[in-house]
Amino acid sequence: MPPTPPAQAAEQPLVVQYLYVHAPGDSYDYPSSRAQAGPEQLAARYLECALVQAASLRLRGAACRLALVSNVTDTRALGSRGARLWAQIESLDVEMVHAEYEHRRPHELTTYASSCYVLDAIDAAYAYAGPDAQLWLTDVDCVWVDPPLMFAAAPAPTRLGCIHVPYPPDWMVNGFTPRELGAIAGQMGGEGAPTRWVGGELLCGSAADLRGLVEACEQLEAELAERDLSLTTEEQLFSIAAALGRTSFEDLSDVAQRIWTGPRHGAPAVAEPERLGLWHLPSEKGLGFRRAAGEILAGRTHGLARDLDDPTRAMARFNIAGGGLARRIRDDAWLGLQRLRAVM
Repeated sequence: MPPTPPAQAAEQPLVVQYLYVHAPGDSYDYPSSRAQAGPEQLAARYLECALVQAASLRLRGAACRLALVSNVTDTRALGSRGARLWAQIESLDVEMVHAEYEHRRPHELTTYASSCYVLDAIDAAYAYAGPDAQLWLTDVDCVWVDPPLMFAAAPAPTRLGCIHVPYPPDWMVNGFTPRELGAIAGQMGGEGAPTRWVGGELLCGSAADLRGLVEACEQLEAELAERDLSLTTEEQLFSIAAALGRTSFEDLSDVAQRIWTGPRHGAPAVAEPERLGLWHLPSEKGLGFRRAAGEILAGRTHGLARDLDDPTRAMARFNIAGGGLARRIRDDAWLGLQRLRAVM
């Protein structure tokens, strides 16, 4: 049985991060992870992000509970750095909740191999917090810039909050375009128009409504299998489920966005990121998150707290704005030093 959550915090929203840790010999590829040396390094890279996200809430005094759902049962499997990060996350009053990966894709995948672990995280959070809890499930590489703004944007009952990603109809994303997903939905009784793409980095709503999303995805996969079809990521499942009217999403893009950083991503710029409450920063795993996690492990949180209090400083810290040649040289030098230390 899962542990009983503290009664005095039962009414607060529960922010749920989730991380599936691979075993040696697993096949996987996470293109933005900046980790190529095996499961220990990969786990450490994602735990660095989880630590910084938790700190972005705790340092701001956010009125919420925090949880990390993972399949880890023995922190020795994380390596020395991973174990240190795990302990530091726990020290921030993060509730550790266990879940195995029961919603694996029906065929072998390597790219984003654990993408559907979010369904297991929902099940675990539902069992842990109860059906009435307000859950905010986030990818670990997110920073909470304005928690009150986010919590105030919680969707109405029976609806789920997400970020709709404005991909063009023929933009290929992990094997499918929005137009192709729409065509699949059309075969299953939908309108057949290109789907609105539901991002997987943020899901929020009551635990009961999110559990309904899991059930909708399970049913959808069974129907797809009957048609000899299989999707590759949770985002595709969510998008088709919404296109078929089996779940109802509310777009929270006004308060949360996926933001690509660095000079080579090619994605469109996000307007006024300083006005957002949550940043999803996939390309900062090896730099912004890693650097901030090192500061936290060293007990130096003053600088991070100061930067989070000022969106302009926070944007500079996480490379959303304020870059230039000098900054790029400095960051490249820092990354080079980290690689040298790893080799040594």
